Amino acid sequence: MEPIWKDYYITLGTADSVAYRIRLDDAAGEIIYQGRAYLRPDETDVTVRINDICADYFSGVVLNLSQAALSAMTLPVTFYVEAYDETNETWSEADTVQFLDDWSYDRSYDPATMGLSFPINGRIDARMWIPYTAVDADSVDMVIHYTDGTTATVIVPIAISDDFNSDFNADFARHSQAAGSGTAVFNLSAWTGVDYVTLGNATYKVVTDCGRYALYYKNAYGGYDAFLLEGTCRRTDALERSTVAVEYDNRNVQNRGVSNYVNEYKQRWILNTGILDDEAGLMMHHLLNSTDVYLYDIDAGEMIPVVVTDTETAYKTYKTAGRQPVRYAITVEVAQEFARR
Repeated sequence: MEPIWKDYYITLGTADSVAYRIRLDDAAGEIIYQGRAYLRPDETDVTVRINDICADYFSGVVLNLSQAALSAMTLPVTFYVEAYDETNETWSEADTVQFLDDWSYDRSYDPATMGLSFPINGRIDARMWIPYTAVDADSVDMVIHYTDGTTATVIVPIAISDDFNSDFNADFARHSQAAGSGTAVFNLSAWTGVDYVTLGNATYKVVTDCGRYALYYKNAYGGYDAFLLEGTCRRTDALERSTVAVEYDNRNVQNRGVSNYVNEYKQRWILNTGILDDEAGLMMHHLLNSTDVYLYDIDAGEMIPVVVTDTETAYKTYKTAGRQPVRYAITVEVAQEFARR
């Protein structure tokens, strides 16, 4: 099981060049790449680095929280590398590797024992979906802890739903891959009197009506987490106006001088986290460095793909914040361009 950030080389043969391909799962699986590698000067074997190629397979995943079951893909993903024998005109297996979508650059990380979920503040609104990304699992046991001290265990499946191919909200089409690889989600809205829940290595404190917005994101280790925003959230529109100047003629409304024929704008949000402790502040890189972030409107039940536009991640603690409470203001931009004509 290898992290996708770590260089992984495969030897294909000793010819001047070798055609090769990468399959998913087994010899009958989908071919995700096919190309030719060439012998480098002063080397005797043709080698190829495949982690960058396989990384493309993980990209473009779109999160969907309309169902309680997200994905049929099992993590880690197995990739089969095959080399082509020009003489016998046959393909043979050169190597097999399992990758996780792990961009942590953390050599001490062990997914088998540490898991893939690392919620930052560990708080979640009772109306939200709870995500959990698992390694080599078809389901995950969620333990519900009630305020009266009792517990209940719910088995949450990691499986693709029947109507997965329905539209992602009104404006965003789903990627052809299964969304949220290896991720199960569970909605607590039908459960009452819940204090907190545990799923594997993740724990979420359940709160009620503490905010309207939340962020869902892929963390540094490749798992999906949720972050409840308990501070103020404000939307702004960044406008770019296009105008044309014509000769002014007060007898013709079309010749009004300067005309604004289109306004292109981007929706931006300034999201405030609320107060965090030192441990949560040191984990903010999971969110701020993520390339896969979604803004969730809890009241409307709408999931909006966004891009974090902040260009710096500050690791705030109580001491480094001048002994003031740790808060973050996160700027995101909706991943859709709008125009008014």
